[in-house]
Amino acid sequence: MNDRPLRVRIINYEGGGWILTKFAQRLKDHLNELGALADLGGIDPGADINHHIPYHPYRPLRSFNDTLMITHVDTGQKIELLRQQLETAKMGICMSKDTLNYLVQTGGIPREKLCYVNPAHDGNMCPKKYVIGITHRCYDSYDLRKRTNSLLEMLNGVDPAFFQFKIMGAGWQDIVAKMREKGFEVYYYDEFDYMQYHELIPSLDLYLFFGFDEGSMGFLDALSAGVKTIVTPQGFHLDVEKGIDYSCRTIDQFTNVLYDLQYEREKRIASVADWTWDNYAKKHMEVWEYLLGRRPLRELYQNQLKYEDGIFSCLLTDNTIW
Repeated sequence: MNDRPLRVRIINYEGGGWILTKFAQRLKDHLNELGALADLGGIDPGADINHHIPYHPYRPLRSFNDTLMITHVDTGQKIELLRQQLETAKMGICMSKDTLNYLVQTGGIPREKLCYVNPAHDGNMCPKKYVIGITHRCYDSYDLRKRTNSLLEMLNGVDPAFFQFKIMGAGWQDIVAKMREKGFEVYYYDEFDYMQYHELIPSLDLYLFFGFDEGSMGFLDALSAGVKTIVTPQGFHLDVEKGIDYSCRTIDQFTNVLYDLQYEREKRIASVADWTWDNYAKKHMEVWEYLLGRRPLRELYQNQLKYEDGIFSCLLTDNTIW
């Protein structure tokens, strides 16, 4: 095992500060945070690794422990260039398993010369909220037809981070205030205005109606705007073919729909939660330490159940360092 900091020179061939420049800068910064000695510049014969971003300007005059970031290999000419480059470079690092498989199966690139590391994101995006609309009056908090007071009960346990409400209609002030106390973002229009209504309906993701009084006219307008509906199966709602996306009779059923929507959004967010620049840098370091024989494979394989790319996408041809 070599405890000396890994020296990495990142050669960024892209000018103008576009996306690959961001990759180079983020990789450098996070490698240094991990204890490596990484910088940007031209080829450094004294570095442990010279990593080229992207691959195609690289000219293999002699080997300086080069690795290549592989992007946009979309012609036979580029595949042939890459094949020649990898005769000298130690490894081509693709951005996906799909590209790796394509280069091996279609391009004939030797499998042992390729691995992949999935890209990263900055992790600073706010989750998109579902925008839910209600467009009827609240006659009083215990209106048995509209069941308006049930809205607060419906929101119990629902995470405000995933929902925004737009409510148009008189009488909702108290309920809106309590919704805001729960942390929900609510845009409230206390009087009906046709022009605002005409803009509001198409801005929704979902139209909500939980009353039992023949049906909601807003339901028809929502459908005409292509908006999904969460409504009661009653009155003329039932006469619109496939007009009800989420059919609910009880408050628990409405709440469960919101839970399901929330879970769907949480699942999407979680799908790339680990696609961080820190992990991006760690995976590169593991590949480089494997190529240089700096650490035993038993150490490099400690994250085997956490991800499939990086070191786990290398075709290991030498098991002597276990």
